[in-house]
Amino acid sequence: MRRTLRYIWRIISLSLLLLIAHPSFAERSDKKTGERPQAVFYGFYVDLDVLDPIIHIFNKDRMGLDASLQVDLFHRLYPSFTMGYQQYDASGKYSYPIPSDDILYKVRGLYYKVGVTANVWKKDYGRKLNPIAYIGANFGWSPHFDSELSGYPMDNQFWNGGADNTNFSLDYGKNKARWLEIALGLKAPIAGMFCLGAEAMFKPLLKIDAVEGDGFVVHHSYAPGYGSQKNGKWGFRYTLSYYFSFFNGETKEVEGY
Repeated sequence: MRRTLRYIWRIISLSLLLLIAHPSFAERSDKKTGERPQAVFYGFYVDLDVLDPIIHIFNKDRMGLDASLQVDLFHRLYPSFTMGYQQYDASGKYSYPIPSDDILYKVRGLYYKVGVTANVWKKDYGRKLNPIAYIGANFGWSPHFDSELSGYPMDNQFWNGGADNTNFSLDYGKNKARWLEIALGLKAPIAGMFCLGAEAMFKPLLKIDAVEGDGFVVHHSYAPGYGSQKNGKWGFRYTLSYYFSFFNGETKEVEGY
C-alpha cells in the first residue's frame, strides 16, 4: 500500500511540474465556436482548517491543525494533499475491560490524506476563481502515531502467577491507522483570492492496528486525523483558503459572493 501511494504521488507531482513548466499547455480555446479560453491548470488553493483550533478553545482534551494543497484542473477536478497533526487526551473516555477513573490514555501524531473532488457547480471557464460545490473521496492514514497508556489495573496472576494487583503501562510510537472519506463541500471567494469553505465527511474506518506484546493486546479507540472509533464516522472541516491563479486568459471578477 505504501509503495502504491508513493507511485501515485510521484505521478501527480510529475504531471503538475510539467503543466507549470510548459505554459503552452496551460490554456486552450475552441476557435470554431469562439468560446472563451479554457485552462487545464487554473491554479491551486492552500487551505487551513480552522475548526480544530476553535474546538480546542472549548475542549482542552483535543488539539490539532491541518493544511491542504488543492489543485484546480479545468475548474472541474481538484486533486488534493493534506497534512495535519492531532492529539487527544482520552483519559476516562475509553472503555477497557476493567473500567477505572485513574486510567490515562493519550494519542498524538501526524496524519496525511490524498484524494480528489469533482466540482458539480456551474462553471465559468473565463474566470480565474469560481465558487465550487463538490463531491469527492480521500484516503487517510496516520503511519506512526504515539500512544500512552498508564494506570490500567491488572491482576498479577495473569502475568507471573502472583495474587497482587499491578498497574499496566504502555508508551508506544509506531501505531498505524487507515480510513476512507466521502466528502461533500462548498467553497466560495469572500475577498479577492481569499475563500471560505465548509465540508462534511463520512469516514469508514479501515483499520487501527492493535499493539501486541508478551501476554497483552491494546486496541486503540482513537487515531490522529480520524478521531474516535465510536464517534468518528462523521467529520467536518471549515477552511480559510487563498487561491493562487496561473490563468492568463479572459478574466472576470466574481460578483455576488
